[in-house]
Amino acid sequence: MSLRHGIELFNHGRYWEAHEAWEEAWMPDRHGPDGGFYKGLIQVAAGCLHYRRRNRRGAINKWRSGAGYLRPYLPRHRGVELARLVERVDAFLAAMADRDWPEGLEMPIIETSGADADADALAPG
Repeated sequence: MSLRHGIELFNHGRYWEAHEAWEEAWMPDRHGPDGGFYKGLIQVAAGCLHYRRRNRRGAINKWRSGAGYLRPYLPRHRGVELARLVERVDAFLAAMADRDWPEGLEMPIIETSGADADADALAPG
């Protein structure tokens, strides 16, 4: 599966499928230069899934981990705009610190620019 396909799934709220798409790309080269990038996307998607399931601890842990993995790649990597995504996740983490469940968090959309994410869509996957 491609990076672009995972982004499309994520942007349609299909977090588990996006997680799986990116994990397929991550596993063979998880120690390579893009390992943290894919791991960050995987964790952010898992955090969104946990939020939907009202699992506070899972959402917090996955979002925190995902943002941490993505920070070294800011502001963008492989055509993926990461700065806004990480800012959004940081805002979610702040909202999760409150006692009450933060209702109605609007899940982020992953934006792309440049040829890298587009070229990935043409790669076999």
